[in-house]
Amino acid sequence: MKKLLLSALSLTALALSACGSSEPPASSTPEPPELTTTRTQDDAPAGRTFELRLRGTNAQGYDSVLVPLRSLEVTTPTGAPLQARMVARTVDLTVQEQAYLVGQFFVPEGVSSVRVKLTFDDFGGWEQGKKAGALDTQVAPVSFEAPVDSLSQRGRAVLLLDVGKSLLSEGQEQRLMLPTLKVNY
Repeated sequence: MKKLLLSALSLTALALSACGSSEPPASSTPEPPELTTTRTQDDAPAGRTFELRLRGTNAQGYDSVLVPLRSLEVTTPTGAPLQARMVARTVDLTVQEQAYLVGQFFVPEGVSSVRVKLTFDDFGGWEQGKKAGALDTQVAPVSFEAPVDSLSQRGRAVLLLDVGKSLLSEGQEQRLMLPTLKVNY
C-alpha cells in the first residue's frame, strides 16, 4: 500500500513539474505585431509592439543546451526606457525549427531606433550524448541597436546564437557561454 501511495505521489509530482514551458499557452498568444498599432482613449502615444526571439544555430552534437534568461530592457537611443515584457525564462538552443519568443516591446511613433539588451541568468545546462553539465551564462548582456524600419518589416528581431562557437569547455562537466550571434529582422 505504501509503495502504491509513494508511486502515485511521485507520478503526480513529475506531472506537475513537466507543466512548465518557455512559450505561452496557445490561448494567451499575443496578437500579431501588425495589428497592435493603436491610439488609446486618453490620447497616449501611438506606436507598435515588436517581438524579440532567440534561436540556436550550429548546435550539432548537443542534445540540449538550456539557457536561462534574466531580463529584457529596451530604450530609445537617448536612454529613455520603453515598455518591455519578458515571455520566456529558459530557451533550448538545440531546437532548430523554433525561434523562441523571449519578449515583446512597445515603440512609440517617432522613434527611429531602439537599443535592446538581453541579460542571461547565472547557470544553464548542456547535454551531449552521455555527458551533461553546467553552463556558465554569467556574461555581459547581449546588446544591439535596431532600426525601427527594419523591425517593421516582419514585426520582430531574431537573435541567432551560434552554439558551436559560443560554448567553450572549462573541464569535462563545465562550459562557458560567450555569445556569438547575429540579428535578423
